[in-house]
Amino acid sequence: MIGCVENFVKSMVRTEGAARRRFLRAAGAGVVALALPGWSLGAVGALPGAEASGAAPRIVVLDWGLTEVVLSLDVVPVGVSRPPWYRLLDGDPPLPASVTDTGLLFQPNFEVLQALRPELIVVTPWHQPLVAALERIAPVLVVPMFGPGLDVLPTVRDATRKLGIVLGRSRAADAFLASAERRFTEAASALAGFRALRRPVLLLKSIDARQMTVFGPKSLFGGVLRELGLDNAWQGAADPQGNGQADLAALAGSSGAQALTIGTPPGVAAELAKSPLWGALPFVRERRVGALGAVASFGGVMSAMRFAEELTAAVQGVSA
Repeated sequence: MIGCVENFVKSMVRTEGAARRRFLRAAGAGVVALALPGWSLGAVGALPGAEASGAAPRIVVLDWGLTEVVLSLDVVPVGVSRPPWYRLLDGDPPLPASVTDTGLLFQPNFEVLQALRPELIVVTPWHQPLVAALERIAPVLVVPMFGPGLDVLPTVRDATRKLGIVLGRSRAADAFLASAERRFTEAASALAGFRALRRPVLLLKSIDARQMTVFGPKSLFGGVLRELGLDNAWQGAADPQGNGQADLAALAGSSGAQALTIGTPPGVAAELAKSPLWGALPFVRERRVGALGAVASFGGVMSAMRFAEELTAAVQGVSA
């Protein structure tokens, strides 16, 4: 029964993800900037009374990555788009059970939003068609996490810092980002031996046993590679999140790479193990493949830190 429910939720996530991919394709086709009627992150200040009272403001977040950022600042939203999906997609920090489900990412339930009486609604630029309607309920803050030409890791750092200001959590944001820098430095030091091999890293997340998401230099995970002083083996096309998509044959060109698979489901791993094409790839044939646990690729600095630790554990001790 649990497997049936999980499969159902995953199918719903894929449906919701299709809407996001349509936005990404449009962005990749040449949309460089979005003119939004909401309050965009620029020169921002705290919500009225947020710093003085110390109480967490009542906010709704209509994006899972932004939910991670807000939670990392010790603010629990009163409402989030499809909370079970955040949990299923390995969101961290954990989302409390008390958070209200506000509906789909791009189709929120406006009656629920109204009943929650939020002081602020936090959205991404991809929510542009909804902003005018949302502003009838509460002020809307538009926070980019990725986009055409943006480098994701510095973008989510900036979002964390500025959301800290808006939510009256500036000190928490500064402390959190400083902790992240220390953890990146520690991970980079631990990887000195692997870095000496000068071997580029290929980051793969299975779509199925034939197609892979590949994380490019401007993706969140690609940014972590850069922080750790490692080269990214993928230099191909990427969407506004910095991710590419490749079939197994397209990976054959990364012959000298250290491949790392991320959160591969057991069923897909079993299929890959039986795949002649996967087995023929140079890095598979020469046993240069490591496996990382599941980490949210849509997230912010918390996900970046988790990925750095997973990567360090996977490649420490690797020799030529």
